Amino acid sequence: MQPMTGTGFWDLESFAETSGKLLASRAETYQMVASSKSAKASMIVLGVLTLVAAWIGFQLGTHRHTGILRTLTQAGHFLSEALASSNVQQRSASAPAGPQHSVNLSWKASPSAVVGYNVYRRGTAGVVKLNSEPVTSTSYVDRTVQEGQTYFYVTKAVNARGTESTASNEIRADIPSP
Repeated sequence: MQPMTGTGFWDLESFAETSGKLLASRAETYQMVASSKSAKASMIVLGVLTLVAAWIGFQLGTHRHTGILRTLTQAGHFLSEALASSNVQQRSASAPAGPQHSVNLSWKASPSAVVGYNVYRRGTAGVVKLNSEPVTSTSYVDRTVQEGQTYFYVTKAVNARGTESTASNEIRADIPSP
């Protein structure tokens, strides 16, 4: 933008042309900033995941894996439960009503002082912890079984510190097909 000769005013043509470029430049800058923010967010997420993977690798490599394995197992159980519950909801919405199967489990109380028991099921989806909090009684009903499947169950006593005992004997349950 050049001022007009002999006056204190700006050349309007030059001003309009320069302003248009400036506005276009600002729009491009905004787009660049917006896309760089999403790229930065992606990089941060990727960085965090990389650090977590490195930390897990270090823990496993230095034999400090007991807590890591427990955390990974719990995360796996959570994901399995979420997937199983979404599958059950989808199937129940689309499948015709049939017999609802369940497995009734019972066991002898532990001679040690315990706050409850955790119940685990092994099937095609792997091992899944069925309860979110320790079961305080010596029985449990699994109502999430699928027809035509075979499941294996174990229980583990839980003490006041949250430590689990070794697994009980495994039992097998065959769910009939209709």
